[in-house]
Amino acid sequence: KGVKNTESPDWLKKKLIAIGLRPISALVDITNFVTFDLGRPLHVYDADKLEGNLYMRMANKGEKCKTLDEKEYVLSSDTVVIADKKKLHGIGGVMGGLESGCSMDTKNVFLEVALFDPVSVTKTGRKLNLQSDARFRFERGIDSTSIDWGVDKATELILELCGGDVSEITKSQSIFENQKIIDYDYNKTKTLGGIEITEKEQKSIL
Repeated sequence: KGVKNTESPDWLKKKLIAIGLRPISALVDITNFVTFDLGRPLHVYDADKLEGNLYMRMANKGEKCKTLDEKEYVLSSDTVVIADKKKLHGIGGVMGGLESGCSMDTKNVFLEVALFDPVSVTKTGRKLNLQSDARFRFERGIDSTSIDWGVDKATELILELCGGDVSEITKSQSIFENQKIIDYDYNKTKTLGGIEITEKEQKSIL
């Protein structure tokens, strides 16, 4: 709550421009930065443009959604959407809705850090002929632990650049995965990478 959306600082603008992206505003630029820097797509809604809570559900056949690319898409019943009690606000894992997007007047935001099924995202993207940076990553599989650190990093940047107060994190579902233990050969950095790095330094880096 109480954020001040503004022009991004030079360091952020330069990073986005360097990879061919156009800086828009701090809130939007933060989501793009985290998507490319950490491979973690996320979306930030203007909370004052929402009617009640957001839900993830399947679209009704023929339901329409106007997305951030300013195009309107007609959806089928196998499409995952994000909606409030009145309208759609995004196509799950593909693109956010235009009407609830952030502007320079945005004061309160809702940060969504979700995990979408790769097969579902791929089918939706192909059916709608809609490509996006989020789809590119979700359809290849996203690290499930990135839900937690994605929230942390994006929130840290929003507070740093836009200020405001943070609420408690709301989770709709927890994902538990067994961590795998692997045998790690410290010599591989030399044999595969051609670089001599001590075991101590490798531990520090990892």
